[in-house]
Amino acid sequence: MLSQSGIHAIRAMVALADLPEHAYCGVAEIASSTNSPRNYLGKLLLQLSRHGLVISRKGLGGGFRLSRPASEIRLIDVMASIEDVSRWSACVFTSGVCSDLNPCMVHTRWSRAREAFLVFLRDTTIAELATHEHESKDDFAAADQCCVIKPL
Repeated sequence: MLSQSGIHAIRAMVALADLPEHAYCGVAEIASSTNSPRNYLGKLLLQLSRHGLVISRKGLGGGFRLSRPASEIRLIDVMASIEDVSRWSACVFTSGVCSDLNPCMVHTRWSRAREAFLVFLRDTTIAELATHEHESKDDFAAADQCCVIKPL
């Protein structure tokens, strides 16, 4: 259910979670560590910046960093910055929205699956994923290889 954009955005946020406070990481380093297309990732990071999830700084020593602790950023925040999560409530079989009163053939099952997915997004933080990344470095790019750290 996650789009490629969402996956790249989440991986970038996880990579930024390991930066020391007030340090910035450039797009090239983030893209390299997350196996993301650099130009595309740059656009995603700007979107995340517009939504207040990351802070960007131009110039020498600039780049991106999380705007608040990773433990305060939930996956739903990231996904809502990248795509319209309200469209996930649309029916997958009709052109409109089905309901409990007017269900389509998969309404009940899809509603349960969608709600479980949304609970996962609401209950999972970037910090949890960053912690898991350190425990299983084969699942994601190694965070310690992410960025050239550029303190203020």
